[in-house]
Amino acid sequence: MEQVERGKYRLKITPKSFQVSELIREIREKYGDSMIYEWRIGEHLWTLVEGIIFGLPRNIEENPIYKAILEVLLIRLANIFNAIVELGITAKMSKDVKKAPIPYIAVREFILNSLPYIIGERSGIDGDGLPAREIAELYKILIRHIPKEVNGQPILVDVIREYVDFGEKLLNKSVNTSGVIDEALIMSGEDKEVWRKIRELEKIVLVAYPPRHLIDETEDERELYDQLRYSIEEGDSDAMLLAHMRIYDEDIVERVMNYLEPILGKERRNKLMQLYKLARAGMILDSIVATYFSFKEKKGKPKYIVYEDELGKIIEINEFADKTEEEVLSELRKELEHAKRHGYTLEDMIKGIWLSDWSLNIVPRFTHFYYEGSEYIVTFVKKSIRETLESIGIRVPRNFDALVEEGHRLVSELDELLKNDSERLKSSLKQHLTKR
Repeated sequence: MEQVERGKYRLKITPKSFQVSELIREIREKYGDSMIYEWRIGEHLWTLVEGIIFGLPRNIEENPIYKAILEVLLIRLANIFNAIVELGITAKMSKDVKKAPIPYIAVREFILNSLPYIIGERSGIDGDGLPAREIAELYKILIRHIPKEVNGQPILVDVIREYVDFGEKLLNKSVNTSGVIDEALIMSGEDKEVWRKIRELEKIVLVAYPPRHLIDETEDERELYDQLRYSIEEGDSDAMLLAHMRIYDEDIVERVMNYLEPILGKERRNKLMQLYKLARAGMILDSIVATYFSFKEKKGKPKYIVYEDELGKIIEINEFADKTEEEVLSELRKELEHAKRHGYTLEDMIKGIWLSDWSLNIVPRFTHFYYEGSEYIVTFVKKSIRETLESIGIRVPRNFDALVEEGHRLVSELDELLKNDSERLKSSLKQHLTKR
C-alpha cells in the first residue's frame, strides 16, 4: 500500500509479467488436444529436435499443401534450433564466454542461412526483403548457374527447381492473411467480438526442445509404457512384450509393469517379470563367458595385436596385456558373485543365456564371435559355460545340462511366438494399405 494523502491509500503493485506458460495453459484448457500439434525431425532410430505447437490444429496435415510447407519449415527450424543449442552448450561450458569455442553446427547454419537472411531481410527497395515473386525469379536465375556438384559433393539442382516451381504455383493460390483479417474487421464495423476472435486466432506458441531422452529422465519409462500398452491392446504375445522390455533397466521395467498390472493381471505381470529377469541374468553370464574367451584368445599376445585381412592391416588393442591370468579370472568371479548378491541365481544365468541377444538372435551373444558351426550349438554352449565357470572357480550345478536345454527350448518357443506376432502385424498393415 502507498499513502497518497492523509487517510487515503492505494495499491502499489506492478502488472504481472507475461507468462507464456499461462498462455499454454489457457489454450490447453480451452481446446484440449485439438489445438496441440506435435512434431519431430529425425529418422526411425534417431531424433534431431522435437517440438510442440500450442494453438495449431492437430489435424493440420490433412491439408497436403500445409503438410508440404510444414515439412520444409520445421526441418529448417529444427536445424537452426540445434545450432542455437550448440551455442548455448559451448557458452555454458566456457569459464569466459568471450573466449568460448565456436561450434561447427552453428557456423554451418550461419553460412547456410546467410543467403535467405540477406534476400529475405535486407534486400529490396525498402531494405526489408524481396517480395515472394521476386525471390522465385531470383532463385530461377541462380538455378541456371548452380553446378551439379561442388568439391565432389552432389547438389540436387533438379530438386531445387521442382521446389521453386511448386512455390510459384502456390503463390498463385495464396492469400494475404492480414488482408483477410482487415476485411473481416471492416465488414464487422470493428466489432469488439470480432477483435477478440482475431486475437484468439493469433494465440500460437511454438516450443522446440532436444530429443526427449536427453532432457527428460522419465522418457524411457513413458516410451516403454506406450509400447507395452499398444502391444497389449493389439493382443500380442508375451514374446513381443519381452522383446520391448529386455533393453530397459530393471527399475524402469518394474515401475511400468506396476502401472500395467490392472490391464495385464497379476499372473501375467509376474510371468513377464520372470522372463525379463531371466534375460537380464543371461546377459550377465553371456558377458562373463565372452570376456573369458576374449582373454583366452589374446593371452600372451602383445598390447597391440596386428591382424591381416582383405582390407589390409588391422591393429587391435589387447586389454588384457597388463593383467595376469589370476587377475582376469578373479575379476570375472567377483562379477558373477556380485550379480548373485543382487538376486540373480546361477541357475537363471545358465538358463537365461539363450535370451542374452534375443529378440535379435536366437543364440547367445558370445556365440557370434566364438562359434564356428562345427558342432551342435547346444553342445557348444554347454562346453563354453562349463569351461568358463570351472576356470573362474565356480561349481557347476548338478542339473547344468537340463538348464541349458530348458533355456534353448524356451527361446525357441518365444521366437516362434514373436514370428507369429510379426506376421499378424504385417497382415494387418497390408489390409489397411489395401483399403486406402
